[in-house]
Amino acid sequence: MIALAEEARAEETWAFDALSRFVAGCAGLGLDPLAAVGVAEAPGAARDRLMKVLEDVVRAGHDEGALRGDVGAGDVVGVVGLLVRGLPTVPAGLGEELRERAVRLVLAGMRAHPAPVPPGAALTAGDLARRVSG
Repeated sequence: MIALAEEARAEETWAFDALSRFVAGCAGLGLDPLAAVGVAEAPGAARDRLMKVLEDVVRAGHDEGALRGDVGAGDVVGVVGLLVRGLPTVPAGLGEELRERAVRLVLAGMRAHPAPVPPGAALTAGDLARRVSG
């Protein structure tokens, strides 16, 4: 996770793009920073390094005006943890689709200005019920 965060920050021109890359990368790879930060046995230096990079990205996102001012590094860690844990009771393909949409919707909600609409149509409650049971 540290490498993913540091590479995203170093390689992306805009901080919000680095944040997006980190969030989507963790979700896609099943990396849960909430678990890593919350584990007492995790090396403190590693936890601190991850949080420092995320705090730097969040601060830069605020400075560039792309990230909402009420979003902090702890929010990012918490949201990614929720995205990674997913929905264990849905079929695998649907779970991956829901996770990808959730990543895009969460990132759009963190933006300080309008963001591109996620791909595909909105998933209605009926659609979800049919796909889960079918």
